[in-house]
Amino acid sequence: MVVLKIFLSLLVLIGLTNALKAPMSCSGQPNELAIGTSLKFMNECSNGKLFIADNVDPPLLVVHVYGTPYEMGFAHGLLLYSQVNDLIPQFYDYIYTMIDPYIAFLPPDIRQIIEEEGVDAALDYVLELAMPYIPQYYFDEIQGLSDASGQSYDDLMRVHMFPELIKAGCSMIGAWGPAIEFTSEGSTLYQLRALDWDTTGPFQKYPLWLVYHPNDGHKFGMLTWSGFIGALTGYSNASMGICEKVWITHRERDNRKGIPFTFLLRDILQWDKDIDDSLSRIASASRTCTIYIGLGQSEKPIQFKALEYSYEQVAVWNDQNFPSYDVHPLMDGVVFLDKHVQPSEDPCLGSLIEQYYGQLDAENIIRNIAPVHKTGDMHIALYDFGHNLVYVSNAGIKPENGSAEEAYKRAYTQLNMTQLFAEPKPSI
Repeated sequence: MVVLKIFLSLLVLIGLTNALKAPMSCSGQPNELAIGTSLKFMNECSNGKLFIADNVDPPLLVVHVYGTPYEMGFAHGLLLYSQVNDLIPQFYDYIYTMIDPYIAFLPPDIRQIIEEEGVDAALDYVLELAMPYIPQYYFDEIQGLSDASGQSYDDLMRVHMFPELIKAGCSMIGAWGPAIEFTSEGSTLYQLRALDWDTTGPFQKYPLWLVYHPNDGHKFGMLTWSGFIGALTGYSNASMGICEKVWITHRERDNRKGIPFTFLLRDILQWDKDIDDSLSRIASASRTCTIYIGLGQSEKPIQFKALEYSYEQVAVWNDQNFPSYDVHPLMDGVVFLDKHVQPSEDPCLGSLIEQYYGQLDAENIIRNIAPVHKTGDMHIALYDFGHNLVYVSNAGIKPENGSAEEAYKRAYTQLNMTQLFAEPKPSI
């Protein structure tokens, strides 16, 4: 490790910026595309503003919403009226055609409902079980979204139960301390969230960075899609970041009587000031399905933790107690999970992290690690806590004949969260 650190420091001193040769276990290529930094103002309403980043196609929508839950939902639906009304019907067409391969992984009661009554009935069943555990402000926000967009409230609620049925294989990295020793001044923590999920659907046509300025709680931003208010990927002005990954190999039972995990993750962004708050929230929550969760914080103590999250128990890992095996070495200041079923047998991501140890910054992670590991099919977010920047990329639109271009191959947009969190409310 000492030799590796000396080598990396020499690279910094002599200014070598080209990617190191990728390990033999990796099959991807570096991403050298320019990173967009500008946002163009498009529209506003009494409680919202719409910007776009048009360095990519389709453009990334950046929407600010302000006020009460209902007011924020209404602004969302008003500013993205056409996008919400395009996506929701396509969403239902998509799930009707793609659910079959996933049925075998679902609990027996839900499998039976889908086979006998259809997907809508299964989503209604999940919602019925979850309703007592969902805070009222989510219902209020979705009501506002429905009223402004004209989309059915019931349809929108079903959409928000979908992640409880179908989860995704993803990668996550948290890097701090000695793992970023030779990065730029002011660096504290870098967190990768790479969503590896099916790109044959309609979602990537409507990418959205949704910035909340609520009357109560922290400001926060989420990488999502038009019409979806649950959190899979997000960052708050309390210097907290979240991510998640499916946990396939668990031997525990799922439970549908609890808070949907996308709402719990969003509550972390809005209400929690540090990881201790989040761990208390998770421990006391009525948990549902089994996933891994990644939590980062850059306020001292700077740290990243990965959790095994399930109905029955929660296991918390850091850089000292994370399960270690041949292709998953323990390293000070790093916690990571690759895109595969855990424990993974693929040495690629671990090898890349070892190779860039000491320089695990935004540049190397988005250019030389995520694309070389080929992780982040649907979308990617890289949180640079020290500089309050978020980098995002979304998959391309699937052509009629062919495959959608994966997010890790495409151009990123840099979001200055200091500026976004300071964006004033419209005066109209």
